[in-house]
Amino acid sequence: MYKVFLVEDEIVVREGIRNNIPWEKTPFMLVGEAPDGEMALSIIKDIKPDILITDIRMPFMDGLCLSRIVKKTLPWIKIIILSGHDEFDYAREAISIGIEEYLLKPVSSRDMLGALEKIARRIDEEKEKLLSIEHLKAVVQSHSDVLRDQWLCDFINGKIPMTNALEKARELGLDLIARSYITAVIGIYLVNGNSSRNDSPHHSPDSRLLQVNMIIRSITEKYPNVILFRKDERKQVVLIKGSFQNGERAERSYSMKLNDLPGSLDTAESIEDSVYSIVQAIKYEAERNTECKIAAGIGACVERIGEIGKSYFRAEQILNHQSALGLFQISDGADLNFDDGVFDGTGLLNVDRDILQARFRYASKKDIDGIIGEYAHLFNDDENQMLKYFILGEIIVAASKVLEELGGAVKELIPFSLNQYEMQKTIASWEIFYGRIHALFDAVLEFRNSRVEGRYRSVILKAKEYIDANYREEDISLHTVASHVGISPNHLSTVFAQETGENFIEYLTGIRIEKAKHLLTNTTMKSADIAGETGFSDPHYFSFIFKKNTGVSPREYRSRKK
Repeated sequence: MYKVFLVEDEIVVREGIRNNIPWEKTPFMLVGEAPDGEMALSIIKDIKPDILITDIRMPFMDGLCLSRIVKKTLPWIKIIILSGHDEFDYAREAISIGIEEYLLKPVSSRDMLGALEKIARRIDEEKEKLLSIEHLKAVVQSHSDVLRDQWLCDFINGKIPMTNALEKARELGLDLIARSYITAVIGIYLVNGNSSRNDSPHHSPDSRLLQVNMIIRSITEKYPNVILFRKDERKQVVLIKGSFQNGERAERSYSMKLNDLPGSLDTAESIEDSVYSIVQAIKYEAERNTECKIAAGIGACVERIGEIGKSYFRAEQILNHQSALGLFQISDGADLNFDDGVFDGTGLLNVDRDILQARFRYASKKDIDGIIGEYAHLFNDDENQMLKYFILGEIIVAASKVLEELGGAVKELIPFSLNQYEMQKTIASWEIFYGRIHALFDAVLEFRNSRVEGRYRSVILKAKEYIDANYREEDISLHTVASHVGISPNHLSTVFAQETGENFIEYLTGIRIEKAKHLLTNTTMKSADIAGETGFSDPHYFSFIFKKNTGVSPREYRSRKK
């Protein structure tokens, strides 16, 4: 299924594309629409469609400007431009941006479907090309620069004398001069899929790692302010440079002293937004095209070249911490209550019980299955009884420790008896062990969540409160909510999805649909008025979204509830 997003300011054209194409009978799914590019951009970044259809002339932000931004920040999206002007300059600029199709209005449903199918074939061909091990090796080899990567690794680890660092960087083709810096360390984790696929040459571990590394390179090379280098085949480092003000860069030279480097950021929010945008794109593209999971640690923003290593070290520790917890997320450590002093030199917690306690402290409910699943192999052998008993004891001790820290009554909150008979019964079979440990995690996490309010928990709560109070506003967006809670839009998009399990648009749409259901059931308001009352400017689009989410039209829903 290919996700399609539509941007068109003419409501008649928008309705024609929405209503005249039998979406349910095609491999395409219309996931949203907007009347202008400015409103569309926030939604597109959140729902990440495969194909964008956009008018070329719109108020606030036109289609070409929208396309340039989308191609830079979400490079996998294929774009169809609609134009009522058969002008060569528009077509020429569209081609320079990398637009896939340029259609003149009026566009028939047949022509639109033809363009969508053409793009779908191109997407499939690109995915197939990614699976070619020969192609992967050729691309990686043609771009590899072992000396450059090794030098950068030595530089961030403090092995390069600062006296000649800038000169050596210039010799290697690297421009390290910038106003500010932030690093992200990308971790690539192989996930076991269907065995028949894993056994094939195209899906060997090496090909998957090459594939992900190529995806990372293809995304980051579009950003002139990004330096990418590889620490090893499963870790890539993204270094983002904050830009100078106009003219400021020209006044500085490679001969300047390190201590004379700029002491203020371009803006902290802009560089934070950049790193989250890039890492989101990497995670999305890698996970949808490969059998790999992506996690990322994001370091602190620093102002001097000599501090880049500090940003990198923190990013790698956060990534290692997530690895110890079995998490595949994008994090700057705030959501983990991250403390540099808790870790040893490798960044990993060094005692098994500590790892278990960390999981009870920081895991989300969606992580529980994966955590418990790590012990499934113990139940393949009846001779592992002592080890199973030991593991069970460690889990209970870790849970008890966390509950005590939070002021909970251990005996009341652990959902099964701790006598020897019940302990033996718990390890008697995988089914009983899984059920009881799952219930234990549920109980501890519920209690933890009721007592602990971390940085992101408060951010998400504040965001939800704002959405609940302003869902009627047509212009509510990821940007307006991000401004309200005080973090960048891309940062909010990332943490909202990780904390709630749904993206911003899904949550907002859910709130609006539930409010619409209430009005349909309890009032005699017309459907068009309910659309306006719940934040939909277009009654027809309201009906489309309502049916997409509930399976029935607003009229059918109301008649069934009578």
